[in-house]
Amino acid sequence: MRADLNKKKLIVLLNLSGSYKGGAQRRYTALFNYLQKIEKNDYLLLLNDSLYNECLRDNILNDFKNVLSISVKYGKEVPPRGRSNHLIARTNSLVDLKRRSRLYNFLGLVSSFLKQFRSWLSFSLSLIKIIRSYNIGVIYGVFTGGMWSWPVVKLMNIKFIYSYNDTGASTVEKNILKILSSEYYPLKFADKIDFLSKGLIVKLNSIGVKLNEKKALFTPNSFILYNNFYPVYPKKDWVVFSARLAKIKNPSLFLEAIKILQNRGFSKFSFYFLGDGQLYNDLVKHKDKLMLENVFFEGGVIDTSKYLKKSKIFISVQREDNYPSQSLLEAMACENAIIASDVGETRKLVAENEGILVPLNEEKIADAIQFLIENPVECERFGKNARKKVLEEHTIERYSKYFLSITKT
Repeated sequence: MRADLNKKKLIVLLNLSGSYKGGAQRRYTALFNYLQKIEKNDYLLLLNDSLYNECLRDNILNDFKNVLSISVKYGKEVPPRGRSNHLIARTNSLVDLKRRSRLYNFLGLVSSFLKQFRSWLSFSLSLIKIIRSYNIGVIYGVFTGGMWSWPVVKLMNIKFIYSYNDTGASTVEKNILKILSSEYYPLKFADKIDFLSKGLIVKLNSIGVKLNEKKALFTPNSFILYNNFYPVYPKKDWVVFSARLAKIKNPSLFLEAIKILQNRGFSKFSFYFLGDGQLYNDLVKHKDKLMLENVFFEGGVIDTSKYLKKSKIFISVQREDNYPSQSLLEAMACENAIIASDVGETRKLVAENEGILVPLNEEKIADAIQFLIENPVECERFGKNARKKVLEEHTIERYSKYFLSITKT
């Protein structure tokens, strides 16, 4: 028992794009800051080197004394090469074309796996050294951190908790060639699975991923550090969308709603897009095509509070779920009235007292924005209720008690 008390816990947080700006990265770096603040020095944080350097550059972590970094290079999936298209173009048989297409896709997967495996092997040897050097007894793996850690953890018979955050269940393939890029395997081999909500198990079951529900843990709340997120009055006539510019976030739907408002004569408000992503250039072009002069694309913003403190309305219209959105929590803390898509478990954050829930329809989104513009007293009431809710229910103190309890050795 005495030896167990001396064992440390390791949070493995890998983001191989090297950015801390995703929801999970922001959540767990904030948690680690808090653990250091309350002097939980038996908790360590392991980052890949590029993520470590970005956190260091932007002062994301308050104290680096219990932070470790590891060099990781990630092999991307290899698409069919150009010459394969040439060969397929020369094929007269449709059956032969499909056979060749499958072959080239398979070869791409094999090539991707081999690149990943080489990187994973180097990572695993380093992880073994860390486990032995720091006497690690529990590993809490987040996304890629868990996907790459679980084989080592099982080999060394260490308690393994996997954090599952994907509301879209988009990476749970059973293909053995995706063993290092699929969440199916850490879900299967984890001792415990920390789900953001019970709805995620329902989602996994609906696509045929059956889990041992005795392993399931359920996070009681989402959270951010609220120190820098508060309202500044008088507020400006701003509507803000803050998210990665990807299809699942529906930025184009918001853009179409703005066009509808312009056609209705509502040109007083300004609309801000905070974030970057694969749709950035297309959205800027579409904005120009729609001739929207009061729309501003600010790119990846490190400190979103500069906008949210002053804005009146916040839009979150994700396809699958708006819970446990970090940006949504930030906006609510800054007393923004919320317009959110009524999907998934969004109501765990936003209900009728904090804003307006809408279907994924540009007319309905435009109607909601128009209502808040025309009813400033109601808009302010929603904002104040939103801040009250997150400060009471979605605190890091509440979450940390849960986290400390599930990661005990």
